[in-house]
Amino acid sequence: MKPVIGIVSHVEVTKSPLQATTLGNPYVVSVEKTGGTPIILPCYIHESDIDTYLNLCDGFIFSGGIDISPSFYNEEPHAKLGTTDYALDESQFTFMKKVLEHNKPVLGICRGHQVLTVASGGTLYQDLSEQEGVYLKHFQDTSIGNFSHKIFFEPDSILHDIFGDWVYGNSYHHQATKEAGPDTRIIAYSEDKVVEAIQVQSQKFALGIQWHPEAMFAHGSETMRPLFEAFIHACKTDENTK
Repeated sequence: MKPVIGIVSHVEVTKSPLQATTLGNPYVVSVEKTGGTPIILPCYIHESDIDTYLNLCDGFIFSGGIDISPSFYNEEPHAKLGTTDYALDESQFTFMKKVLEHNKPVLGICRGHQVLTVASGGTLYQDLSEQEGVYLKHFQDTSIGNFSHKIFFEPDSILHDIFGDWVYGNSYHHQATKEAGPDTRIIAYSEDKVVEAIQVQSQKFALGIQWHPEAMFAHGSETMRPLFEAFIHACKTDENTK
């Protein structure tokens, strides 16, 4: 059987009091193209439902979205902090910690990468203006399927095994990992030393990716296929241990 991949959706930021659950279709397409069965999970995960999702799914993708409240890593809000949602953060941190506790394969993308950073004990730059030496454009003005800049990988890491020394990635973020948690390793950087990926050391597959590989893959870039194939393979292994 194909592994079941739970994709955590996001809340649409609108002026309407009727919030909408949203998810970019490239997440679904990327899972389908590499042999997984995607199911879309709520953006707010109720604690009473966590065990159901853990039993149902062989792996999880945490999607992109709005900023994370700095109160979760004991900082005051920066002037350039974007929209945040405390209840959303709290819900997703709780769920991420449970996913890690059960050693389920997980891929955090953009905001999902930042959720993994903070849930595993790390901190963020609330805006890249806080990080000294940043000179690349990290919020590109081209199509999301296009690449923006090079991403360099640390040796002896999951991403180095997948891509080699470097790969081109796209870029749509103004926050980034500042410090990794105690069991987490920074494994990728841009040329100006902005963190592009983290790996939780004690997990068989727990990656946080700052760029949007799903958008590149769904829009025709085969360079990102090996990443999703590696993730789905880890989920198949998990499926066999149920």
